[in-house]
Amino acid sequence: MNSLKLEKQLRYGVFTLTFLCLFFAQTLQAADTITSLSATEVIGYEQSPTVYVELEVDKTRDLHVAFQTVKGARTIKKTMKRIKKSGKYHFEVEIDDLKAGQYRIAAYLTPRGKNWNDRLFQVKPFDFTVINEKKYVKKTIFSKQDKINFVKWPKQIIGKQEAKLTIQYDITEPRDLHIKLADSDTWKEFGALKFPVTEPGTFTLPLSNLTADFPIGNYAWIVHLAETGKKETISDKYGKHFTLSDKKVK
Repeated sequence: MNSLKLEKQLRYGVFTLTFLCLFFAQTLQAADTITSLSATEVIGYEQSPTVYVELEVDKTRDLHVAFQTVKGARTIKKTMKRIKKSGKYHFEVEIDDLKAGQYRIAAYLTPRGKNWNDRLFQVKPFDFTVINEKKYVKKTIFSKQDKINFVKWPKQIIGKQEAKLTIQYDITEPRDLHIKLADSDTWKEFGALKFPVTEPGTFTLPLSNLTADFPIGNYAWIVHLAETGKKETISDKYGKHFTLSDKKVK
């Protein structure tokens, strides 16, 4: 075999080997993946952090989670959870003598019974804070006025189209958010919903296949705020008109 043919075969062999390595690496990563990692962002020193993780596995794997100090990267706790199927998981982890400060959570997957040296996938760490109080209580900042700021909804809904009703509101204390659906030509009411809201913010309601429950026509969402357990409005009513049809209207 001359040197030219040998060189070509060696190049082909290197290319094939590289391709196979990349292929199997990508296949492994796709099959065993930590999609997301998060935790309770702020806790008191007597509270246990709750870890939230979403992952994809093709067989039983071990999920290793380590808690470290941000300053000095000192590991203060390690735990392992055996994962048998893909999905979302959450769990609390008790940590003795937790001090106020900044902490970091790192996680990785391994084959069953293995450790760091055999890790399959690792994600970017998630940071959380421990305050110098026994328990962290979120302080709600209320608004100075009860009002509906805006309602977002398409001008036209066609057939089984999915859409999200979005309502942005301000409240001075916990309130009830009332939502009504009415015929905007006759003002006949087709339905009413009530949702308790405990702080200013945005409320979303996903809806689909409205034509299966309501006739074709012109409609309006009517939204207002009321005191908890009462119907009388304490805010201006906000109306959002739209058309429900089985085909696109120009």
